[in-house]
Amino acid sequence: MSESKLPSIEPRSGLFGRLEWRFPLILIVIYGLLVPVLYKFGLYGIDDVNMWGRYMCFAMIAVGLDLVWGYTGMLSLCQALFFSLGGYAMGMYLAHHGGPEGAVDAAGWKIPGCLFVVYPGKVGETQADWLVPWFWKPFWWLSWTVLLGILIPSLVAFLVGFFVFRSRVRGVFFAILTQALTVMAMSVFMVNDMKLGGTNGVTRFNRIVFGGRERIEIVLKEDELAKASLTFADIKSVLEKRRTEKRRDGEVPAPGGSLEESEENILLSSPAKGVNINQDYKDLVVSKAGDPKVTLKDVAELRFRGFNLTDDSVKFCLYIVTLALLILVYLLCRYVVSSRMGRVLVAIRDNEDRLRFSGFKPYRYKVVVYAFAAGIAGLGGLLYAPQMGIFTPHNMRPIESILVVVWVAVGGRGSLWGAVTGALVVNYGYNFLTSRYPDYWMFVLAAVFLLIVLLAPGGIASLLKWVSRSLRSGTGDGGPAAGPEDMDDRSAGAAEEEMSKRLQRIKLLSSVKQEVDVGRDLLEVRDITVLFDGFKALDVKQLAVGHRELKVIIGPNGAGKTTLCDVISGKTRPTTGQVFFEGTDITLAPEADIAQLGVGRKFQTPTVYDSLTVYENMTLALPGRQGISLGSRITDDERTSIRSQLERVRLLDDEHREVEYLSHGQRQWLEISMLILTGPKLLLVDEPAAGLTDEETVLTAELLLECREEHSIIVIEHDMEFVRLLDSHVTVLNEGKIMAEGSVAEVQANEEVREAYLGR
Repeated sequence: MSESKLPSIEPRSGLFGRLEWRFPLILIVIYGLLVPVLYKFGLYGIDDVNMWGRYMCFAMIAVGLDLVWGYTGMLSLCQALFFSLGGYAMGMYLAHHGGPEGAVDAAGWKIPGCLFVVYPGKVGETQADWLVPWFWKPFWWLSWTVLLGILIPSLVAFLVGFFVFRSRVRGVFFAILTQALTVMAMSVFMVNDMKLGGTNGVTRFNRIVFGGRERIEIVLKEDELAKASLTFADIKSVLEKRRTEKRRDGEVPAPGGSLEESEENILLSSPAKGVNINQDYKDLVVSKAGDPKVTLKDVAELRFRGFNLTDDSVKFCLYIVTLALLILVYLLCRYVVSSRMGRVLVAIRDNEDRLRFSGFKPYRYKVVVYAFAAGIAGLGGLLYAPQMGIFTPHNMRPIESILVVVWVAVGGRGSLWGAVTGALVVNYGYNFLTSRYPDYWMFVLAAVFLLIVLLAPGGIASLLKWVSRSLRSGTGDGGPAAGPEDMDDRSAGAAEEEMSKRLQRIKLLSSVKQEVDVGRDLLEVRDITVLFDGFKALDVKQLAVGHRELKVIIGPNGAGKTTLCDVISGKTRPTTGQVFFEGTDITLAPEADIAQLGVGRKFQTPTVYDSLTVYENMTLALPGRQGISLGSRITDDERTSIRSQLERVRLLDDEHREVEYLSHGQRQWLEISMLILTGPKLLLVDEPAAGLTDEETVLTAELLLECREEHSIIVIEHDMEFVRLLDSHVTVLNEGKIMAEGSVAEVQANEEVREAYLGR
């Protein structure tokens, strides 16, 4: 087929795919329009609005977990920890600006009110000797609080993920490790000596102050001014003098609102270290009108300015901000999973080993996405703290992380909108049932979870996806595409004729003596031994493969053929010996590094990515694209190369078909095609003819013989008919050792080989 006849690439369509992108609009309509309308007309109270705001914070955690668990396959049970780190960051900020105003430590920093309860005072120490802990001080400013509330969880996740994923810890072991991490962190936060509020947590959330400085409003009372024989100008003059003195001492910020007049009131900006009202203002002598002295407290009322968290308007604004950020988080995650990086994440979930042997380093992707999800959870905690009014270590209990898993499972693992839906639905159900049937809530939750697992493992999202497919199939536009065996309308005579032509071409290709490059071998194996629990699985003294050489390795089961491939590709470390590739020692090199040098590996069982389409599988095999990237586009040349290769193996018509629906033979061809596309110098092909029909076997032999022109190939095979089709140099392994070498005819004539493998 010519390039002009190649069909165009079309994205996936259908109701389910459209919903993925349109879900934010649904959130805007329901929660951005409906809830405010209900609130305005008195059908919803501000507490109900606040409740939905908190549930949206939970939805952020669910989206992050779905990114990690649903798309990458890593079940993390410490999302509550990351959520709590963000919550504590905001809690420390709010505690700084709440509590007993005017209490400062020996260094002039305002003491957060929650520390009054658990401050570990020493013998003989007074309040004047206390010092605000150093790690509290950055959380005086809202900007730093937001930044650290996202970065700290991300950093913790990055460090944990780097060491864990690099060590290839995964599955249930990763889940247990993260759960243990949460338990340890909770124990640390509950200790009073850690100066984080102990079991009471951080409290006294009264107001939000922007700009990094508190503003004090001095309310002047006209009757008190007249009684003291003072004027407004007198008060302002004294305050300006006081401000000048303190600025000289470096305690007051630079001009810019530090002293303002508004409707016979005066606004003061406090220094960043806090304000001692009694010392700095209330006891400040304003004037002498007789005896005793007249101070500011005699003529004015002082109060802190800010947005009170108990005000209905502030609660409503927090709700709107939370909704907007939830939509932003969803769209950002949607962009990630729709990019090339998203396909890599799905590939990690489906077959991490395949990625590794394609030159990728999956642990890097896992670390990045894990840190990203932790930052999202931290953002949820930042927004949750002011809406809840308190934050304690109980928020990071192990049960909280398990509940996040339930939300994602109910909504639909691997569907971001499903994760959001699950979080909102389950939490609303919790609120409804606990208010009416508090004794039965856990039983209902357990029953719902079991029903989801047993009847709809994909959650709510899978149900909608099933409906979407049903609707499309009813119109003739859905369901898995039929395989070639179902669509082959060739007559028996035409099929036989095509088979005959392929056999003739194979005979022609095999008869052409390939010009093997002389000089240094491409691959050289020296004195390789592999021991498994004392059993010597492999003992090869010398094996070499030249440039553009096809070598077939045969042998009975357990002969060490696959083990030899494992050693060459880096999957198995040899006990002794060395492997050289183009003169470079690759014996101890990681699989990804070996793959990037030019060694491609095909396994006995086809290792492809079932959840991706045929075309998406091929895009992940493109050379030079193993690094982390979001927006890398496929070039026209790369697209043409992909589709030409698919046409070569009769998979072009199935390029948009998910791989899970392919036949065994098609999966074999797809994996071989992916190897060829990477452009390796050496192909390790393990049992390519296993499970193939006669026609598929012939096509596979033709494909490998054509590849001889550009690649060196090692074929591991049992099928002697397939070996005869290749008609290449054969090496026989038995009990881990090389028994014989030569042509197919020479090997077949060898008595030892016939007894060990071929039989009589």
